[in-house]
Amino acid sequence: MKEKILQFILVLVFIALSAAYYYNIFGENNVDKIFLTLSTFLFALFTGFFISRQAGRYSEIRKLTANFDGNMSGVYRLFGHIGKDAQKKSGSIIKDYYKKIVKNGWDYSFTHKTTTLTDLHNLLEQVLDKGGGDGMKGVSASRIAVGLQEQQKIRKNMVALREERIPAFQWMLIYLLTAILMLTVSTIPSALLLLGSIIKAAFIISVLIVAVLLKKLDELRLFEGTIGEHSAQDVVEIIDGKK
Repeated sequence: MKEKILQFILVLVFIALSAAYYYNIFGENNVDKIFLTLSTFLFALFTGFFISRQAGRYSEIRKLTANFDGNMSGVYRLFGHIGKDAQKKSGSIIKDYYKKIVKNGWDYSFTHKTTTLTDLHNLLEQVLDKGGGDGMKGVSASRIAVGLQEQQKIRKNMVALREERIPAFQWMLIYLLTAILMLTVSTIPSALLLLGSIIKAAFIISVLIVAVLLKKLDELRLFEGTIGEHSAQDVVEIIDGKK
């Protein structure tokens, strides 16, 4: 829904800019070509670097999130080899965690206190204390312990990557370069020139889209949803028996 609203706003801005450039003169003379070239170069340089870095960060977190969710569903299935009651309790713990993730976002456990992994560890200890360390149950218990240990490592990596956002000072630089470039392009005379007005408006919209894309990558929001949203829902459906 938000994506459609944003697209609609950009279309309106494009139409408004095209009309403004066609009927109004923002500059009496042609803007200095060196100034335009420098502003375009700096904008492309900085946004290109940040987009590349944040896109890599986004991909890495998606990969880690998929591994974390895959391990979690695997832990749930392994509890099934120990006992139905144990699997039911583990499913309840995991499901409660993922319901919060689906509702509040993939990084909920980083901004709020959660005891999911600790609760699963305690459940495993309770099961083993009651007896059940032989045969398939013992193998499953060992694999659960290894899986939970791996979850801790993945979580630490996710926390580190989450904190690698663009600092406020660098955002100020990006906003400044965006404003300079937009003003510079706007001063290119295009009064009563339809094609020139449309091209200028399209260029400004392209600059805005680049800034919006960078913002979405920095906030780890892309493809009309939060990162790991569908993966989390998949885990819930596995526990519910839908998959």
